[in-house]
Amino acid sequence: MLKTATWKSAFAGPSGHRPLTFVSGLIHSVSRGYYCGMHSHPAAEIVYHSTGSGTTTVAGSRVHFEEGSAVIYAPQESHDQAMTSDGEDLCVQIALPAGLSRKLRGGMFVPRVNQSWLSEEIQQLCRSRGQPAGLEQRVFDLRASAVLLALVDIATKASREDSLPQAERHVLQAEQFMSEHFAGIPSLSDVAAHVGISHDHLRHLFRKARGHSLVRQLNEIKVARAKILLTNSPLPLKQIAATCGFRDEYYFSAVFRKLTKLPPGLYRSKSGIG
Repeated sequence: MLKTATWKSAFAGPSGHRPLTFVSGLIHSVSRGYYCGMHSHPAAEIVYHSTGSGTTTVAGSRVHFEEGSAVIYAPQESHDQAMTSDGEDLCVQIALPAGLSRKLRGGMFVPRVNQSWLSEEIQQLCRSRGQPAGLEQRVFDLRASAVLLALVDIATKASREDSLPQAERHVLQAEQFMSEHFAGIPSLSDVAAHVGISHDHLRHLFRKARGHSLVRQLNEIKVARAKILLTNSPLPLKQIAATCGFRDEYYFSAVFRKLTKLPPGLYRSKSGIG
């Protein structure tokens, strides 16, 4: 089922650059014990399991899904679904260009849709009323395309991480979590909890793998975001500090100066803002 390299290369090739077409979005409440027999669709189908758990069989493989995971089925690929708990499925169907459809078989499993914008976008696509037309259809096409490509990217990275040593997987998971949630991380213990290991163990693994501390990594992510805001917005330093997750503008200025050798205000003036 998990032919991640095929899916990635298909979308990276010329046929993957052509527009995709949003077909429909539906929300289904499913109960424990529910079974949907083998069936297929002319379009590719994303099934995001916002809640619930169960199994699906596609291309001869049985996959167990949990809350927050998603399965992508290739066009015309037969699959079933059996629920082991009550849940809710969000289903988005997307028509692919003929050349792309011919390349894809089976499906892809996304173990965790952990980007809030992505799960929210899937929900919005499934709440659409009726079939969009004209300019609205083009907007939905772009939104659905972004969702599908993002899911393929997540599945590809997850597959690649599975082949890495456990220590490197922990480090990558920590980096990804900090990149996505940098502004709202109360402490680095929360990063370790997300990875599933102790704070001390993660600190040791991270320094060994990257040559610097978790604290520095998180601050570098925050400062990178602050640079964008300093260069492209008129926001005051206090607001930029809060947006980037610093406790106050004074700590923000100290960290920024340490990493860039410039205070934020001078960095902004050199960038032509203010």
